[in-house]
Amino acid sequence: MDTYSLIFDPNLDQEERDSFFEKLDPAPEQLISFSDFSLSSFSSEDHLLLWLSDAKGKELIKQLDENSPTIHFLPHPDLTLLARSFGVPSSKETAFKAFEKQKETPPYDLLSINDQLCLNSLVIGESLSPLYDSIKKGFFRNIADRFSKFNKLFQKVKLHNYTITYGDGEEAKTLEIAAMGILAVSHCESNLIFKRVIKDSGLNEGLMHVIILAPKSLFSIIQFGMSNLFFPIKGSAIPDFLSYISTEKLKIECEGEFEFALDGVEEKSKRLELEVQPEKARIQTYFESTKESETQKKEVNVAALPTGKLRVELTRGYLPWVRHATYDEFKELFTLLRKNSQTTSTFLVLMVLSTLIATFGLFADSSPVVIGAMILAPLMGPIISLAMGALRQDGLLVKNSFITLFWGIFLGLIFAILITWITPLKTMNSEIIARIRPNLLDLGIAIASGVAGAYAHSKEEVAKTLAGVAISVALVPPLAVAGIGLGWGEWNVFFGAILLLGTNLAGIVMAASLTFLVLGFSPFQLAKKGLLISLGILILVTAPLVLSFRNMVLENQLIQDLSGKEIPHGLMRDVKVIGLNPLRLSVTILSNQQLTETDFAEIKEEIEEVIEQPTELELTLGVEVKQP
Repeated sequence: MDTYSLIFDPNLDQEERDSFFEKLDPAPEQLISFSDFSLSSFSSEDHLLLWLSDAKGKELIKQLDENSPTIHFLPHPDLTLLARSFGVPSSKETAFKAFEKQKETPPYDLLSINDQLCLNSLVIGESLSPLYDSIKKGFFRNIADRFSKFNKLFQKVKLHNYTITYGDGEEAKTLEIAAMGILAVSHCESNLIFKRVIKDSGLNEGLMHVIILAPKSLFSIIQFGMSNLFFPIKGSAIPDFLSYISTEKLKIECEGEFEFALDGVEEKSKRLELEVQPEKARIQTYFESTKESETQKKEVNVAALPTGKLRVELTRGYLPWVRHATYDEFKELFTLLRKNSQTTSTFLVLMVLSTLIATFGLFADSSPVVIGAMILAPLMGPIISLAMGALRQDGLLVKNSFITLFWGIFLGLIFAILITWITPLKTMNSEIIARIRPNLLDLGIAIASGVAGAYAHSKEEVAKTLAGVAISVALVPPLAVAGIGLGWGEWNVFFGAILLLGTNLAGIVMAASLTFLVLGFSPFQLAKKGLLISLGILILVTAPLVLSFRNMVLENQLIQDLSGKEIPHGLMRDVKVIGLNPLRLSVTILSNQQLTETDFAEIKEEIEEVIEQPTELELTLGVEVKQP
């Protein structure tokens, strides 16, 4: 910068002023106190370096037009709003170096709201304050401040009705929406939220940038607040409840007065008119990305704003913790569930094929083949339909779902028995054994599967096939094992697999019903009876699971106590529990010499001494041979 004039605040400390003036190189052409300053004395060719407070700087900016000089700001103890608006560095030396390097300052877009100048932001809705404040207070102070603001997100939040008109002339659009708040800026670099979630938005586009927050639950607000306050990612995906508009003009109206903050000053109004005044002033900005953006007018998620019946529903009271289903969502889901509850030829064919594949995979001891059967199984539909029928006390939906499940399970058993009869294998491999001893862990899997299935059905954006895998994994393999048990005539195999099948079915239905209840698909009074019945069935099947889980814990404890333990006759390895009542163990003994029957009897006594109870023992001897 060849020549410039420095306009300073006369209230600044005299010694500080003189010290800074001496360091300036090149020195200013003029040093002018703001009390003696007149804007009319300068032309568009001049450059003014301002060392002023917010109040004096804003007073000067209001007088700027296309014929005014270019202005540049230095940090001032009372320059906070304008420092955020133009990215002024906290160091005077850093700001002066950036001022020196500035070759050309393009015209700056100013935003006016009801004919008032907006230099930073317009905020409608006090609930937005935890999300956009970007004042730096030091690392630890800033973290504490963020946690304090995050807690505010748990306060009661209510959506309000607004009428928004944006665009100009024939392109103008009007929306009647419900929103928690609205945030508008002239450019995105000065605001934390815009910088983090809006891509490709720069300076001096002749457009204002507007974010409309219309969440449908408190949980979505908290999730958004956490990601932006604690784990921010610039340019990350915009959440569904956040809509973005860039436009030259925008009008916001409300039936009653609403509160808003213009550059931090709180006011009230029934109507706000926002308009960008392009190329009115030349003001240097210190942001890293100061080049003009080529971004055109655009809209993001505007169609997702609550309108119509949803708008009415959301403004009746405070936001719920979890979003409740709308009338349209309820109607679409019920139509789908009624269709899925029907017994169709497609369902029966897929059920037979998935059971055949699962049975062959079980005999082959092949996990990939069993997984393929899980993916193919069509059991997701009728199970989720049964959960909704139980929740809503819909007799027809429950009846159709039960009939479909009955035929699916019946055909599965029949074809699993047929495959067992024609297969000359009677080996209890790991895939079969894993499904005849259910415990509480299997119940946990069933509950998670039920939640996944219900949630996926209620959300269009979640792929239904993912829920199908989650549910089928808990049902098709035990059904095939039950058929194998019948084919072998092994009742312990059959009853173990049937218990697992019943456990998973009861857990899935119960969890899916609760998920639908939380999502608002049924009032609690209507759902109470169905939930109690589902809970009673779940408790009945849980009793044997508790015993089985206890046995599993005991087996693991025995294995831990014996595996790798040194006894006088050798080292114990590969400990397996064959049975608990009576206790039967399979143990491999590593010894450096041949053992006799007397030694085997002594080994049994040594093991019983360790576990402090009698046992039946299957011993395998491993003799260590030393190389000469």
